[in-house]
Amino acid sequence: MTITDYLLIALIVFVLSLYPFFRKILSLLEISVKHYTLSSTPKSGKPASPTEQTLLNLKLLAYERSILFIERMKPDSLIPRTLVSGYTNQEYHQLLLGEIRKEYEYNLSQQLYLSENAWTMVTNFKNNITTLINSAANDCIPTEAASGLAKKILEQYIASDIKTEQILRAVKADLLS
Repeated sequence: MTITDYLLIALIVFVLSLYPFFRKILSLLEISVKHYTLSSTPKSGKPASPTEQTLLNLKLLAYERSILFIERMKPDSLIPRTLVSGYTNQEYHQLLLGEIRKEYEYNLSQQLYLSENAWTMVTNFKNNITTLINSAANDCIPTEAASGLAKKILEQYIASDIKTEQILRAVKADLLS
């Protein structure tokens, strides 16, 4: 095989790995468009005012950001994005917690436009992922390579009762209610 073949294989794997992400984005856009068309013409039959339209756009953006937060914090998304060789379990543990904290703080203002139920789901998801990472870190030797912690986190995530897809569906359904 030539180097071109290897690059082609890598490109195909990369594109296939992005497929679920784009599928979820399209699903969210479809929901957003449905909600937009339903909300842009109130029951009175008059078009929405610019203020109502702006508020709707902010609400849609908040739900979009919240769904993106959940997608980015799933261990099967978080770990490939953050795992760096040369880190110990302890260093990687701190890196993961910092990444979660940073993303959450970036999205804190979204709670203004989300329902209380949706924001609670987002916060609970963050807390559950943090607890899972802490639990996995407690089961690892702090000075060993970070790949051990990454593996332990993924194993615990798979075995856990954190149902990310159900949470995403509930947040999307909350948008439409």
